[in-house]
Amino acid sequence: MVAHNGAQYLPRTLDALAGQSRPVDFCIGVDTGSDDASASLLQLGLPVGSPVIAAPERSRFGHAVSAGLAELPAAFSDGAEQEWIWLLHDDSAPDARALEELLLAVERAPSVAVAGGKLVDRDNPRRLAEAGLSVSRWAERLTLIDADELDQGQYDARSDTFAVNSAGMLVRRDVWTALGGFDPALPGPGDDIDLCWRARLAGHRVIVVPQARIRHAGSRTPAAQAAWAARRAEIHLRLKHAPGWQVPFLAVGAVLGGLWRFLLGMVAKQPGYAVRSLGASVAGVLHPLELARSRRAAAATRTRPRSAVNALVTGPREVREHRRSLFESRAGAGPAEAGAVDPSAHEPTGDLHDDFTDLAAPSRTWVGLGALTAALVLLGGSLLALRGLLGAPAAAGGALLPVSERLGEIWAHASGWWSAVGAGVPGHGDPFDYLLWLLGLVGAGNANAAVLVLLLTALPLSGVAAWFAAGAFTHRRGLRFWAAMAWGSAPALHLAVGEGRLGAVIAHLAIPLAVLATARAVGAGGTEAPAAAGPDEAPARQRPGTGGIPSWTAAAAAGLAFAVLAACAPSTVPVMVLAVIALMLGLRRRARTLWWALLPPAAVLLPNVLASLSGNPRALAADPGLPLGFAAAEPWQQLLGYPIRFDIFDPLSEALPETVPWALAAALIIGAPTVALAVLGLFLGPRPGLARLCWLLALASLGTAAAAGHLATGASAAGIVAPFPGPLVGIAGFCLLAAGLPAAQALLGGRRQGARRRTSPPRARRSAAVILTVLLGAGPALSLAAWTVPTLVDGLDAGPVLPGSRISVRESAPATLPMTAADRGTGPEHTHALVIGTDSAGTVTAALMRGSGTTLDSLSAAAASRAVVGSDPAGQLARDDAAAADIRRAVAIITEGNGTDPGAELHRLGAAFVVLQHSSTASELLASRIDAVPGLAAVGSTNAGWLWRVTGNLDEQGTEAESGQIGRVRVEAEDGTTEAVLESGLLDASGRLQPGGEGRRLVLSERSDPGWYALLDGRPLEDATDGWAQAFALPADGGQLEVGYRSPWQPWAEVVQAAVLALTLLLAVPVPARRTAPRLPGASAAAATVHAPQPAPDAGAAAPAPDTAAPGQAGMKEPQASRPDELAGVHGQTGRPGDDKARHEEEAH
Repeated sequence: MVAHNGAQYLPRTLDALAGQSRPVDFCIGVDTGSDDASASLLQLGLPVGSPVIAAPERSRFGHAVSAGLAELPAAFSDGAEQEWIWLLHDDSAPDARALEELLLAVERAPSVAVAGGKLVDRDNPRRLAEAGLSVSRWAERLTLIDADELDQGQYDARSDTFAVNSAGMLVRRDVWTALGGFDPALPGPGDDIDLCWRARLAGHRVIVVPQARIRHAGSRTPAAQAAWAARRAEIHLRLKHAPGWQVPFLAVGAVLGGLWRFLLGMVAKQPGYAVRSLGASVAGVLHPLELARSRRAAAATRTRPRSAVNALVTGPREVREHRRSLFESRAGAGPAEAGAVDPSAHEPTGDLHDDFTDLAAPSRTWVGLGALTAALVLLGGSLLALRGLLGAPAAAGGALLPVSERLGEIWAHASGWWSAVGAGVPGHGDPFDYLLWLLGLVGAGNANAAVLVLLLTALPLSGVAAWFAAGAFTHRRGLRFWAAMAWGSAPALHLAVGEGRLGAVIAHLAIPLAVLATARAVGAGGTEAPAAAGPDEAPARQRPGTGGIPSWTAAAAAGLAFAVLAACAPSTVPVMVLAVIALMLGLRRRARTLWWALLPPAAVLLPNVLASLSGNPRALAADPGLPLGFAAAEPWQQLLGYPIRFDIFDPLSEALPETVPWALAAALIIGAPTVALAVLGLFLGPRPGLARLCWLLALASLGTAAAAGHLATGASAAGIVAPFPGPLVGIAGFCLLAAGLPAAQALLGGRRQGARRRTSPPRARRSAAVILTVLLGAGPALSLAAWTVPTLVDGLDAGPVLPGSRISVRESAPATLPMTAADRGTGPEHTHALVIGTDSAGTVTAALMRGSGTTLDSLSAAAASRAVVGSDPAGQLARDDAAAADIRRAVAIITEGNGTDPGAELHRLGAAFVVLQHSSTASELLASRIDAVPGLAAVGSTNAGWLWRVTGNLDEQGTEAESGQIGRVRVEAEDGTTEAVLESGLLDASGRLQPGGEGRRLVLSERSDPGWYALLDGRPLEDATDGWAQAFALPADGGQLEVGYRSPWQPWAEVVQAAVLALTLLLAVPVPARRTAPRLPGASAAAATVHAPQPAPDAGAAAPAPDTAAPGQAGMKEPQASRPDELAGVHGQTGRPGDDKARHEEEAH
């Protein structure tokens, strides 16, 4: 008898053993490191003189049996009688005649070497558990017993069976010795099947004796651990008993089957099942030495062909029918009416004050009317303020640039490990570029049109997102409308739209969705559920994400929203991590799905993190877009919702007195009501825990914004630039909004959802409601007016007004370079263009542009952060490197007009054109000087500016020599003249190299870096860099030439990134609600059989608490119960005492 923490079962089991009609001859007890009194009970309950062995704590059942049999005397008889070993678990209590019936059966059939009894439920003997075991063709353990099947003698005629359970197994001692006992390579479940399998192949019979009943408690192993062990045992058995030539194919098939189960589990919102199936499948084939020993041991005792057991293997059709029966039984287990209770079924007929009650009729207005109204109002304000962008082909200004016109270029910039800006820098593309690619996909290939639509509809889209998110914190439609208006008219959003900070705009859209998804992930994503109509009726069925039921779908959706936030505003990542940690510590089991929400942002940022290991870590915090300077607001101004500083005496209009702090008054009207409600939420609202969490995250966001203000991530013409605090201020603002909504609902005295009586509120409450409505409505109205009215009165160049009211975004052409330069820049040569600009003060700026001009997707944080160096977070401006010095020198030669030819510098830069942008009178004067620069041929004035072509040396006929060719990738002779230009793409280049002289070089107009490589007919070329431009030494012979850039991190980072995001998308896709768990292979019928209404398959594991909380309370209260695991293991799995140690629960897995 083997025991492990079975003190609650042993007394009954020992009494049953002592009461056998045919007493046993010798007893051995084995305790496997129990923490309870199991060892003492064995010593006291077994017959006198019975040894009790102490086995190691983690011993499997087979190990424990072997340790006990080692204490058995060599033989009790002279060999005339056979000896039998009877194996019992601590929770398997045999009936009084069990041993006698087993012995009678084996005496009648001398060919039987293994016999087992009929297993019934320990507490309900009428419930049948097993009557012999079978396996499928894939070695899957089967009982062929339906769920909750009663023992009516229907299997009492059974005899020969494939295998019997080890609980109550009777095995002949000589056969046990010859077979070597249980296989030590098996992880517990499956050892009994393996022993019977080998016994049959050794020429013996295995029978079940239904008259020998054994009451068995079943598996006490945690469901996740049992399922993992069962899947691994199944694969081990499959490989062990297959012909040798099939083993490699079966091993590959097992891994592929694990992948298939993994995908099914993710689609069914069961990541625990998915991970267990894949992990067990891989583990089952990763023990080749153990498998080889097991196969040799089985071959040594096999006397019959493997096909001898085929008659007892269950066929595929019978397996399918059995599984269907199990799931149909489970589907009918719950009460049909559990999820269909009408909350108005028991309407009271009146009370002492009313003769009649109001009819329980639904509201006559559409529930989404508030969202539609807010969207229309915000859309009208947005179209008025941005009317100059209507019909524009693209937009630019502030931090915004046009986007590449081809989706392939956007994707190349997003996924590349070389930043193609200027002379190029090492670094991965910004994650934000993936969002631009998605916008282009939504815009049918026109990303610029999609960006324009996004800017024009940013306000209404933000309002609708906030309206949905507000539903997790209040059910009052008026408050949800106010939340939509307040969020859609937030100063941080106006500032982001007006300054072209597209990342901050998308982050503002994503913040409410992230909050809503997080709330649903912990089961707090809805308002109160209707209570039961009567004391005898079940409550309405809850869906995952509400009523305290966690949701894997919502956790994955939160992860996607977090990934968008991380891509748009990397400075928000610390707040995300803090929010997830706080919720997981506070809610524990309720938040057990939330850890997944951190995987997508980690995957999105992974390539950039790896690239920064050898680059500038400042790039990790840089915002997308052009670096744009700003003056960060004071903390109290940020608390009111303003990211940048304003003077409290800034005039709102020239007609108002300058001595009055109008700006302060406006800021207080806009932001103070939200702050005041959030403070009241700490004391007045029904969810102080929610309010405290929101305040924690709000203060953490403002603290992160203050810290980020001291971190330099780039430089603009005005100086060093830090991360824009707008998204962090937005997170703080929405957290305060969420904390204040319950308090506002309490102040307004709204009735609870599900209540049917409508009573008139007292006059004081009505007055308070009117005042509160006016105060709440004034803020969004004033904020929207402050952004819209100046553009109507003074045009786009408004005077000093509240921050965010000035609009810098303008209409722009998709290509920022003249068409001639753009054609060469996107052609086979991929030439560059040197773009020069001037301001009214005569200051000259310059940039080296590629393709059709620098685009928003071609920008990168890696390139922007190179402008700042130093160990101090505030940093200092970096000095020019050799490439930047070449650019500066070329600009100086061109603008000074001293008769010097800038051709050498321009050739090294790969610049075939020079562009002077239209800006002021100073640019016209400069254009006349550039016309006289040798080596530049004037093309003319274009919409993008004046254009000059870089010319080469002229031959005797007056035509340009080939040595003057310009391209991104060039073959240069030993004297530095250009022999040929190689066809180039955005990054790679390839072409046919003709034979030439010695000393040739392949030169790239890119900064040198170890990641560059060149292959000639597959042979790597040696580095020959001289200066800043990457170069390779070329031999005299020709061949096929290939050039590219690669990072050692690239394949691994892309695989991890793609896998995490793909799995997150699978989890995030909602599935229709079902009454039962999805039919997944290997799911336990016994564990999945339930008697209560079940949530949809997305739930993960927990049932709602008995007392369903209000929307915020549901997010802060520990659940009271959890539902059974629906995916515990294989059919009919029973446990081993040695495996019953609970190391972790399935949810922790």
